[in-house]
Amino acid sequence: MNAVNRSEAGLILKDVPRLSFGVHMSPFPGSLYACLTYAGEPADYDLIMGFTGAAFRRFWDRDDGGNIDLSYLGDEPFRRVFWALGYAWEKVPAQKAAMIAGVKQSLTQGKPAISFGIIGPPEAGLVTGYEEDGLVLHGWSYFQDWPEYHQPSDAYYTTRDWFEAMDRNAGKGLIIVGDRLATRPAPRDLLVSSLEWAIALERTPVRSIPRTSHPDHVAGLAAYDAWADALEVDADYPADNPDVLGIRVMVHGDQCTMTCERHNGGAFLRKMIAAVPDLEPDAVAHLQAAAELFDADDRMSVLWPWGYDMGPDAQQGLAQPETRRTIATAIREIRAREEIAVVHLEKALSVLQGR
Repeated sequence: MNAVNRSEAGLILKDVPRLSFGVHMSPFPGSLYACLTYAGEPADYDLIMGFTGAAFRRFWDRDDGGNIDLSYLGDEPFRRVFWALGYAWEKVPAQKAAMIAGVKQSLTQGKPAISFGIIGPPEAGLVTGYEEDGLVLHGWSYFQDWPEYHQPSDAYYTTRDWFEAMDRNAGKGLIIVGDRLATRPAPRDLLVSSLEWAIALERTPVRSIPRTSHPDHVAGLAAYDAWADALEVDADYPADNPDVLGIRVMVHGDQCTMTCERHNGGAFLRKMIAAVPDLEPDAVAHLQAAAELFDADDRMSVLWPWGYDMGPDAQQGLAQPETRRTIATAIREIRAREEIAVVHLEKALSVLQGR
């Protein structure tokens, strides 16, 4: 049984797995993985990435530093992954009293609550404890060790102004992971549904985002074209403007991250091949071909040659026209390869549906 610290007005779950980009790169899948692992009901991260669609998504907008946010797909990733894994779930609105009640409910049941935007951008994290009847929260955030948030990197964050911070960060309340359901979908149904979702994400060229400053994003395969084309607009990369270059680096980094996550897509397909009994040989062949393409060289040494730097080195690197054109060429090559992978997904789906 997991250890907790209890008091008259508080409860803190001990030893919830740490969240960080060095562990899992996608915040909601990483948070769900840590939540279920702590609860003694671990789920496979690659499967979470596939069921949510995180392994196949891509959004692009030149000036949106948050264009990697999985919540740009609304509640659909949540609905899909909890259906696939066989869990009840509850979305708690961004209202303080409701959130405090939700945190207490989740922690009492031995599961951290999944939060959005308490520390940092409105990406997923975990609430692992509360004190003073919910006025103070503890937890893990992917962003807590960023200098501007003044939180430890190796211990739970502690925050009293959590609701105000979440409101400033455009946070979205909580998700409470409930009990296991009596039944789960058949593996074949999961594969068909996941392929339909992956293909839709890849083939949809524009996604409307409910965000006033950036309402529309190029999406899917078309986002590769927009990303590559934008890198060749020299006027958008002024070497003497660190504010503009900072946004460009953030957007470029998001695109690189989503490119790396295609490896999770390849692993997801292989695991689903193993999970579905009596899978047609033609479907297996197409899924394996797609997996190999998704898991091919992500060209990160070309796309992001600056190590872990997102500051001056990356900014000045992107300011160089020849560097950006080399990157754009690699992006177009990756895009062409991925389109072939999507065709294989479509052919596999046709076999599964008997077409």
